[in-house]
Amino acid sequence: MEKTIGVLVLLVSCVSLLFGSDEPGADWMEYLDYRENEVYPIKLQINFIPLVKIKVNSSPLWVIFDTGCSEGFSLTTAVEAQIEHKIKGTTTERWLDGSYRGESKIVMITSMQVFGDEYACVETSLSDWRIFSTFKYNGLLGLGYFKDKRVTINYKTKKNGITERPLVYASLKKRSVRIAFLLDPPCSQKDLIYVLGKTNGQTAVVFLDTGSSASFIDPDFLGDREVFQGKRGPMARKALVSIGGFEFLVPEMRVLEQERGVRFAYPVAVKIGSDVLKEFLLTVDKITNRIILQSN
Repeated sequence: MEKTIGVLVLLVSCVSLLFGSDEPGADWMEYLDYRENEVYPIKLQINFIPLVKIKVNSSPLWVIFDTGCSEGFSLTTAVEAQIEHKIKGTTTERWLDGSYRGESKIVMITSMQVFGDEYACVETSLSDWRIFSTFKYNGLLGLGYFKDKRVTINYKTKKNGITERPLVYASLKKRSVRIAFLLDPPCSQKDLIYVLGKTNGQTAVVFLDTGSSASFIDPDFLGDREVFQGKRGPMARKALVSIGGFEFLVPEMRVLEQERGVRFAYPVAVKIGSDVLKEFLLTVDKITNRIILQSN
């Protein structure tokens, strides 16, 4: 999760032209093989970031579903007074490039329940929410709690599906979906979503972060794109991004160097946040290490 901003970006996709007009409808649960008891409601913040409901010390708590959360789970000062915890120490928060971000407490909670899975004596961080965001939030839940599972976020219907059952990918052949394999980042980022794609025609790595309300492009991948000064810094127009052969145009992105502390065969060119991901049905398959994208 990165700092959030209030700029909404309109995604203009070429799905209907390139792959037909087959959009996810009420049957997405069927062709992605989710049973009714494996589908849960989600909420969307005003900036389109998705929230899921878990239980902490037996009390319900809405937290951000954040594919950019390398820690797996964390709490903020927004709920510090209402959740019983034991302080174990302090820690320094850093950006993925190693730069300083702020100080947090290390705390232990008695129990935690995530979509039916029970955890006891959970140690995590408790941070001032203002270190990370301009919007108040309770905490973060990352893909570390979805190992060997498949999870789908449907921004349009405000639902998500979670299952441990493998998907029969052959059943998707008649659907206008695009599939990309997850890259293998270092251990500290093993639960983050990096996929190989293209940015403005150049082969590059794309980072998907549901916990961010903004999308970013590295200045080295701007090409001849127009750059202008926005409220939060330089912005670029009409970035062309491709994932799994699925090509879509992002009218505006923030311009920022994408040094994320990882080394792949190709550099990280863009970070795609929920301002763009809200236009997709997004499935993260941690069973086979793939993502599935379909226009929403």
